[in-house]
Amino acid sequence: MLLSQYFIKASDDFANEQISKGYYKPDELVVIKIPVRMPYVQEQRQYENISGQIQLKGNCYNYVALKMTRDTMYVKCIPNYNKTKLINDNVINAKQISDIPLSKKNHVPTVKKTGLDTDYNYIVTLFDLTVSAKETSCSTVYMELQLLNTYLSSPAQPPESQA
Repeated sequence: MLLSQYFIKASDDFANEQISKGYYKPDELVVIKIPVRMPYVQEQRQYENISGQIQLKGNCYNYVALKMTRDTMYVKCIPNYNKTKLINDNVINAKQISDIPLSKKNHVPTVKKTGLDTDYNYIVTLFDLTVSAKETSCSTVYMELQLLNTYLSSPAQPPESQA
């Protein structure tokens, strides 16, 4: 398991390095359209360069550009065949291991999956942005100001203002 994760990470690092250097053919890019509902988003006319990963229906992609509209997110991707193969090779098929054949009736899911969530594998990253507070002592200092009663004479009369 650990060795498999190492090879997957190495494949990711290699793909990201190749993409960052621009070593990909623009005609090999795949455009994936993801329906979204964002009525307040300003629509983009051009793609913006962005990097990341997406997994869709068992296939892994590295995306290089993104364009948002109010109802669709367009993602230009490069298929990551090495990572897809490594992930698919890591899945253990229970039919090959078990001596007892599996009946199709027992393994039918009781809950029907609907909606867009069944097609996408969302990766959630949680960040803890709390800052530990430290109690400090506070001292109050009272200051009293006294005005000086010093008269300063001016060397000449000030000029008259012109209105």
